Amino acid sequence: MSGTMGNFYVGVSGMQSSQYALNITAHNITNAGTEGFSRQQIILSDVGYVNLGDTAVGRNQSGLGTRISDVRLVRDTFIDRAYRSELGRGQFYQSKYDVVAEIQNYFGEMEGSSFRSYMEKLWTSAQELQKESNSIVTRSSYIANAVTFVEQANEIYKELTTFQKNLNTQIQDQVDRINELADQIYELNHKISLIEAGGIENANDYRDQRDHALDELSGFISIYYKEMSDGQVDVYAENRTLVSMDRVYRIETERVSDSCDYLIPIWKDDKRNVFNLFNVPTAERGTDVGSLKGLIMARGDWIPNYTDIPVCPKAPVRPIRADYGTDDEYDAAVAQYGVDYQQYQKDYEQFSKDRDYYNTYLEPYTASNIIAQFDYMIHGIVTKLNDILCPNKEIAVQVKDADGNVTGTKTIKVLDEEKAGYGMGEENRIQGTELFDRTAVKRYEEQTVTLEDGTEAVVWVYNEENPDDKASLYTLGNISVNDELIKNPSLLPLSNLKNEELQEIADQLIKVWQEDFATIGPNSLVTHDFMGYYKEFINDFATKGKTYSGIVTSQNQAVQELENQRQTVVGVSTDEELSNLIKFQQGYNAASRYFTVVSEMVEHLIQRLG
Repeated sequence: MSGTMGNFYVGVSGMQSSQYALNITAHNITNAGTEGFSRQQIILSDVGYVNLGDTAVGRNQSGLGTRISDVRLVRDTFIDRAYRSELGRGQFYQSKYDVVAEIQNYFGEMEGSSFRSYMEKLWTSAQELQKESNSIVTRSSYIANAVTFVEQANEIYKELTTFQKNLNTQIQDQVDRINELADQIYELNHKISLIEAGGIENANDYRDQRDHALDELSGFISIYYKEMSDGQVDVYAENRTLVSMDRVYRIETERVSDSCDYLIPIWKDDKRNVFNLFNVPTAERGTDVGSLKGLIMARGDWIPNYTDIPVCPKAPVRPIRADYGTDDEYDAAVAQYGVDYQQYQKDYEQFSKDRDYYNTYLEPYTASNIIAQFDYMIHGIVTKLNDILCPNKEIAVQVKDADGNVTGTKTIKVLDEEKAGYGMGEENRIQGTELFDRTAVKRYEEQTVTLEDGTEAVVWVYNEENPDDKASLYTLGNISVNDELIKNPSLLPLSNLKNEELQEIADQLIKVWQEDFATIGPNSLVTHDFMGYYKEFINDFATKGKTYSGIVTSQNQAVQELENQRQTVVGVSTDEELSNLIKFQQGYNAASRYFTVVSEMVEHLIQRLG
């Protein structure tokens, strides 16, 4: 009788299992369009068997029913890891590309009003000035074009630095989102652990939410994770623990320095930088991952200027005997060459160190490097034009102590009054009127000095540029056209004391545009003039933009292919689920009919046996 009554459980277990399978199938169909949802698969197994005896052909057994052995998520962890890795790398280059694309707009190369046109106008007005340098019209035109040139340069600089600062918002938003995702993963860890602690139920929906959070997190920052035996995952970001079993290690931001408002991400507990950028992120090392790092690399973490681009020293030319009249002159030249070459070796050694520093701390930072290169060109144009109009020379002067005793000599730069021109007109006979001036530092200071021979002289001492004092630099944000020239173009020093045109100075204002100026950076060997430098400068970061765009396109394709592979595993096929729905419905009906037959059989036995 007990065996007969046990048959009820066979039917009940079949109905229960089929009902649960129907619920899982309905859950899959309902969430077919839910982002991050993974298909759940039910696994049915036998409860066990009762041996009824052995026969000649085998063992005679009776089944005890069916049960749900597992409801599992259908996922491929290898595809998940590959997807997150490729997504993070794509987001790194997407951030860098977005910055380059934005910067291109500031120079107007794609809009028909490029900065090059302001350079060309300044050069064209110099040609007109060369033809008639004593004309107030050509002088006024030249100064007016110099004004628009420097104003546009300063405006681009302002836009670039403002854009860099505005990237703080994106950086802060991404840091906040990383912390939110870390908190979410931590909470889901504990929910999953509590539900699965009994070994009966799987927290599949919570696991889906956690996987979705890991997907999003991998786009922001390079992560590694591993699942523990209790179902929780430990998450590591940039080789530091982000989420552990007992806490979340949060990230915050701080200013780079008191003088720079740029934000950088740091770990809250020990204030260390999240990113170690001493080694430039590369694909070879697998460190070019995450949009947050991409933003930092695209923006930079300081405001550079032209002094941050090292310049390769020129090697001295070895003397040739045929160029000297006597052996003594030649021997003296060779001796001087030896001295100059030793100095060149020292200078080149320092250049190599500066170049390594540049390649580590400036060149990889897109916006910062562009600012430095642009400032280098503007500084070159401004100083070369100034030096033509207000030429300098070096003189040796005595150095005295507090008591007036001569302790030695030093070399200073002063206005070369023999070569410098004057303003036009008797009332404008002034030398040393520069075209471009610094905001807070005059070009010259009048001083009385004692020359090397002991005689005194009144000279105009040049206030030299000091890399440690920004106010002394002819740099973007610190230069403008001399206001005195704007008010009185006659002061432009292109005349002599007889009010005659100094044609050689006007000629130099044209020639300087055709001379070799500089390479685009310390890693280049090709020297350009001003226009060539600007063209190469634009091409350089445009090429970077194309490179980043190509990588982004390639990464997006890789991510999409992996997503397609993942969807073949985790995606819900409504046709397949409808087929399962019919299958489990039929299973439920069969178990129900079995239960009814057993019930009728028991009822019949009870009635017959009294």
